[in-house]
Amino acid sequence: MMENKNTNLGYKVTIILLLLIIAFFIFDKMKTSKLQKETQEQVIVTTNEKDSLQNELQNLYDTYNSLKTNNEVINDSLLAQKQKVEKLITQLKNTKSTDTYKIKQLKNEVETLKKIMKSYVKQIDSLYTQNKILITKNTEIKTQYTEVISENQELTQKKDSLEQTVKVAQKLSTYSIQFEGINKRGKTTERIKKINRFRVCFTLSENEITTKGRKNIYLRVTKPGGDVLRNSNSGFFNFKGESIAYSSVKEIEYNGNQQDICMFYILESENDLPKGKYTIFLFADGYQIGDYSIVLK
Repeated sequence: MMENKNTNLGYKVTIILLLLIIAFFIFDKMKTSKLQKETQEQVIVTTNEKDSLQNELQNLYDTYNSLKTNNEVINDSLLAQKQKVEKLITQLKNTKSTDTYKIKQLKNEVETLKKIMKSYVKQIDSLYTQNKILITKNTEIKTQYTEVISENQELTQKKDSLEQTVKVAQKLSTYSIQFEGINKRGKTTERIKKINRFRVCFTLSENEITTKGRKNIYLRVTKPGGDVLRNSNSGFFNFKGESIAYSSVKEIEYNGNQQDICMFYILESENDLPKGKYTIFLFADGYQIGDYSIVLK
C-alpha cells in the first residue's frame, strides 16, 4: 500500500516536471517568435528609413547641383557640399539595412547638410535680389544718361541752328547793282571792242548784327565760257575751303549802315574780249553777296 502511494507520487512529480518543461518550451518559443517579429518589423522600418534617406540625399544632390551664382567663393563651397553628399550616398549604399546605428548617424549628417543648403539658398536669393536691384539701378542710370545725351544733342543742334541763324543774319546783302562797260573817255558802252574797264556799283544793306570794321569786297568778272578776268592787281581768296581767283578787291570801313560802293576792273592788255554774256560776282566775309549779268555786243 505504501509502495502504491510512492509510485503515484512519482508519476505526479514526473507529470508536473513534464508540464513545466513543456510550458518552458512554449514560453521560449513564444518569446523567440516575438523577438523575430520585432526584429523583422525593425528591419522593415530601417529599410524604409534607408530608402527615404537615399531619396533625401538624391534630392540634396540635385538641389546643390542646381544652385549657381557668379560668386566664386560660394561656388567653391557648393562644390564641397555636393562632394559630401556624393560621399554619403556611397556610404548609404554600402550600409546594411540592419545597421540602425549607422543609418541614424547618416540621417543626422543629412539633416546637417539640409540646414547648410538652406543657408546657401538664402544667400543666393539675397545675391539675386541685390543683383536685380543693381540691374534696375543700372538701367535707370543708363536711361538717365541716354536722356542727358539726348538733351545735350538737342541743345547742340539748337546751338548749331542758332549759330547758323546768326551767321545768316550777319551776312551782308547788296541791291541796286549796276554792271557797266566804260570806254577810254569814261562813258558807258555796250560795244565790247570799245571797253577799257568795267565798273560795278552797288549798295550794301544796313546790318547791325554783322561784325563792324574793315572788310574786303571781292569782285569776280567772268566772260562767256566762265573764265575769270584777271590783271596784275588780281589774286586769290578763300571761299568755302577753296582758293578762288578774284578780278578786283576793295577794302571798306563798314559801320553797319547802308553804304554805296563802286569797284573797277581795268583791262591792262589789248581788248580781245569775246561778245556775249558777262557776269560779276561779289563776295564778303566768306559769303557771296551779289551777282549781275550783262550782254555785250
